Amino acid sequence: MKVDNETYNYSCTINNQEFKYELKIIARFNENLVQCPICEAYQCCGARDKFIWAEFENEKLAIHFEDGEFENYLSNWYFDGITEDAYKSLPKFLKDFNECKGWDNDDINPNSIIDAIDFKNAMEVIKNSKNNENIDLFLTNFYPIIIEFVDKVIKENKVLNIINN
Repeated sequence: MKVDNETYNYSCTINNQEFKYELKIIARFNENLVQCPICEAYQCCGARDKFIWAEFENEKLAIHFEDGEFENYLSNWYFDGITEDAYKSLPKFLKDFNECKGWDNDDINPNSIIDAIDFKNAMEVIKNSKNNENIDLFLTNFYPIIIEFVDKVIKENKVLNIINN
């Protein structure tokens, strides 16, 4: 849901390099937290918070996905019997998530630049998936806010980022 006047100071150190970001949170999603597929607990160390952000007029505006919320929807692109050609045609963002590479591999840098158009296409795949049990929640709560933000990034030719926390 949308929030007002909230900031999140993100910092971490990886390979002796410090990363710091002050993010202004414009929306937070935590309505549909999922159980960890490993330990079956909520908010365990298995799933992590994600932040999608872009810089507008010296402010880093972000959407915050709490523990497991992001993965819940990204997992819904899948459908039984997908062909190799159909898989190859998926947006890179979804393939990277499925294969734990690219933006979904934060061993070097917790922040990754992602292609805004590809990300928007990934949201369309999820929206049109027949495998999404929570499609109503996705379409009413998640999708409109994400698309509004990504459209602004595209329209203003900004860089879309994702932080794996």
